[in-house]
Parts: sequence; C-alpha cells; structure tokens
Amino acid sequence: MKFASRFFAHGWWLITLLGIFSLAVVIQNLAIPLWHGHFFTTTGDGKHVASYGFNLVPCLVPRRQILASGNVKNGLSPLNRPRTLSVKQVQSLNNSMRDSGGFIAAPNRVIGVVIHGQARAYPIAMLNWHEIVNDRLGSVPIAVTYDGFCNSAIVFRRQVAGQILRFGYSGLVYQSNALLYDRQPQRQQESLWSQIQGRAIAGPAAQRRVTLQVVPCQLVTWGFWRQEHPHTRMIAGVRSLYPAYRKNPYGAYTFQQHNFRYPVQPLWQRPDFPPKTQLIIVRFNHHWQPVFFPDLFRRVNTFGLAKISIEGHPCVFRCQHLPGSQTVCLLAPAHRADAYSLVFAWYAQHPKDFPIGSPTTTMAAPTTKHQSP
Repeated sequence: MKFASRFFAHGWWLITLLGIFSLAVVIQNLAIPLWHGHFFTTTGDGKHVASYGFNLVPCLVPRRQILASGNVKNGLSPLNRPRTLSVKQVQSLNNSMRDSGGFIAAPNRVIGVVIHGQARAYPIAMLNWHEIVNDRLGSVPIAVTYDGFCNSAIVFRRQVAGQILRFGYSGLVYQSNALLYDRQPQRQQESLWSQIQGRAIAGPAAQRRVTLQVVPCQLVTWGFWRQEHPHTRMIAGVRSLYPAYRKNPYGAYTFQQHNFRYPVQPLWQRPDFPPKTQLIIVRFNHHWQPVFFPDLFRRVNTFGLAKISIEGHPCVFRCQHLPGSQTVCLLAPAHRADAYSLVFAWYAQHPKDFPIGSPTTTMAAPTTKHQSP
C-alpha cells in the first residue's frame, strides 16, 4: 500500500504511462517496419548493375541481359510473416472502408495457396506494391511472388538445404522479370534468383546449382477462393499502404501487347497469340507445360470447365470471364505444381517449353525470326 501511495503521489504513474506510450510508438514506427523490411540502406543507382553490389560469379545467364530496373535494391519492401484476417474480418474491413473504395471486392484477384489443410489468400493489389511475401503456411516456409510486368505468380518453398531463406527485391531484372535475392549476413553471400526459372542464377547459390521447389497455387478471384475455402485467411498487408493498394501501378500495361518496359530476347512473335497472352503453366514429369488461356476458353463448357490432355493426363480447368480480365485454375489432377505468366516472359526463359505439336496447344511452333524489342 505504501509503495502504491508513493507511486501515485510522486507522479511515477505519469512517467510509467509516458514510457509505455513511447515504447508503443517505437514498436509501431520502427520495430514493425524493420520486421517487414522497410528500412534498409539505399543500394543501387537504378542504372548500373555493378552499383547494386551483388556477387555475379558465377552467372548462369548472359550477364549483359541482367539490367538495372531504375529502382534501388529493396525499393519494394517484402512482407515478412504478415498478420492475417478471417473472412469475417475482411468483410468488416470492407464495411468500414466502404466510403474510400473498400478493402477487397469479390472480382479482385488473389493468389490462393493451401498447405496441410490451411488456406490463405494473397491479394494482387498488395503484391503489386511488395512483390514478395515471406510467409509460413501449414508449418511450411514459403515465398509468394508476383511480378506485375510479367503478370507472373509463382509460390516456392523457402527452405533450401536446411536453411530458411528470406527473399528481397534486388532492383535488377532479367528478361523483364524482377530478380529476387536472398538476404544473408554478408553481401557477398547473397545470390540472385529468377522467379520464372525458380533457381539461383548468380552468386553462391548459383555455384551450387540450387533450384526452388514450387508450391501449387491458384490465381483466381477473391469471390471464388472464398467460396471454395470458406475458412481461408487473407494477409492483412500494411495498414498505412491501404490507399496505395487501391491503385494499380501497372495500369493498362498488360493489355499493351507490344509495349515492353525492359528488353526481352528472344521475343515471342506469334500473330495468332499476342506476346501478352496469359498462360497457366502445369508441371508434369519434371518439366513445365504452358497452356494458353484462349485455348482453354475456346473449350469451356456450360459449367465453366475446360478439359484437355497433357502428356496423357486428363486435366480439368475452371475458367471465369470477368469484365476486363480472365482467370483460370487447375482443378484436376489436384495438388499439381502450377504457375502463371504472360507468354512473352515465360518464352524468353523457357523457349523449349513450346515445341512443335505441343499437347497443350493446337498451334505450330514459331517460324518468324526473333528480335529484341
């Protein structure tokens, strides 16, 4: 009792309260941004690859085709183990943000992932501004990656040879595809990774020829994902960035068929399928099979399903046509690794995935000479 009396009589309660408030401010403005990777020393001048300080020995791709993006290293901040929301909490956010455009609508796209029975949605509106989510789902460390210039969505396991990697935004691009890097204690230990190739292309991990294990995902609408997985959770993102999430930094770029932000070689040149035609890519027998969205929509039945055979495997795709966009996801066989990309980006890094008589298409191989844009 005497201690309590002195505590309040001498104003220690006010000092304690101010201390708690100051600690809360530090956590909110420093600790949490640091956890999400928001504060890093600026590296890279946006023009010269050497200024980014990456170890490019060995380099498994043509060195001249690795370019500075115009942005600095860590110019986009990945989300690291983000907070998640239930479907009910997402709806509450929508209701509270209705006057400012809402949080997420049913037609908005998400990358959906299910591991060990746990489902999680990663909105493209958030990934436009982060590109990478270092997360853990169903006790599995994963990296959810998205590149707006390629409309490429791929999910990887982050555990390699017993080490759990944490990926960051390098500020460099290869074949118009943003390169990832793995954060290491020393800069010379960091490696560059290709999202579309799913492997290390420069640095120590490239020396060891390390590839990443792909995790199946679906690039679908929030409405469809919520319906199929009613107990799903969604990442919450960064509250201060909610106004930015409502803006698409890529605008109409995906629909400008011959407008490329960065050089690509070889360049897809098929008049029947423009370079920014969307693909879903399915992995069978240790290699990828690209499937063109228009091919599937030509085969769709009254139930919104398209059925084709890939290497003798009957495959069923669910196709949805929305104003200004289309979504496709693989329903059967279940639990197959898949990815998404625009054809020009995938072709530039996987040209051998488009052979004559490919079982996933009804088209012949390209006959025109490839040129850089």
